Amino acid sequence: MNPSRRSHYARGRERRTELVAAAIAVIAEKGLERVTFRAVADRAGFPASTTSYFFDSVPDVIDAAITQIADAVTDKVATLLTAARSETVGRDELAEALVELVTGQDNDDSVAQFEAYLAARRRPELAEAVHRIMGAIEEATERALEMFGVENPALPARQFVALIDGFTLHEIARPGDPVSRVALRDSMIRLLESHLSSPATSR
Repeated sequence: MNPSRRSHYARGRERRTELVAAAIAVIAEKGLERVTFRAVADRAGFPASTTSYFFDSVPDVIDAAITQIADAVTDKVATLLTAARSETVGRDELAEALVELVTGQDNDDSVAQFEAYLAARRRPELAEAVHRIMGAIEEATERALEMFGVENPALPARQFVALIDGFTLHEIARPGDPVSRVALRDSMIRLLESHLSSPATSR
């Protein structure tokens, strides 16, 4: 690929990334029902026709937004797994890191994620994307729990994800609440201990 074509390709990828970020912002600020090609392009500061150049339909835009949110969460969990494999993270540290994941997640990402969850009931075409993000997060959590000695982690992973989702909703409604942070950390440790055969001790 010659330099000019490579540069054109890179600009295209960058523009698509900006459109996806704009879609997440529109979902968070106005709701999923307000996502249109024009709204996304306007939010990104691009001409109105730009979105339709990169996406075939509005559901495709929403799918890309949901996928990006899932990728961001699973990337953070992958970082935790890397640390766990190097034995730099113990059980308490894992709980604290998961608390940071919840409280440190971009607010637009969190709001857009739950907007999509609720909308999937009314719009079946979104169900696949929503199920994908839930599955990706559950699978990443399963791997993390396996690292800490949890046997048969599929069910515990769902419990962890449900716990995290609940506290994430609280964080959206009441951001920065220190009591919620302490409660989440305590709940994480108690849930992890309940699925371990030996008493919880830090590595």
